[in-house]
Amino acid sequence: MPEQTTRAPNENFPILFVDDDPTSHKIVQAQLVDWNIVYAFSAEEALDILSRENILIVITDIAMPGMNGIELLRRIKRTNGAIQVIIITATLDMDNLIHALEAGANDFLLKPLRRENLLQAIVNTLQKTRRWKKVMSELFEKRRQEQKS
Repeated sequence: MPEQTTRAPNENFPILFVDDDPTSHKIVQAQLVDWNIVYAFSAEEALDILSRENILIVITDIAMPGMNGIELLRRIKRTNGAIQVIIITATLDMDNLIHALEAGANDFLLKPLRRENLLQAIVNTLQKTRRWKKVMSELFEKRRQEQKS
């Protein structure tokens, strides 16, 4: 099994953290001090950031005023399905988990956020996207080889 790292993998790929609660932002900032985190306080602000920046992972709370995290997830998947979304919540409503998974969430975490769970979700997501990129690269190379012959 490959060794998992908890260091920031690449400054070029920021993670977008979306939550209306400033305390959650402070907690994540303290827990992910070596990571490149971009912060948004609403789903609408997150969509604006996503339209301007190259974001690979979004971590979003479900319960926010205006657009909630599940609707944000759906919008992200409609516009850029490659972006991976980790849903977080303080509620114990099982329907949230089901709706998040049906909408395409990559992972689901409960508040209060624990550093080890947050890091594991991020590292697993990064490994998954690296694997996808590797497979896509292999497929493109095989297709190119077939077109040559």
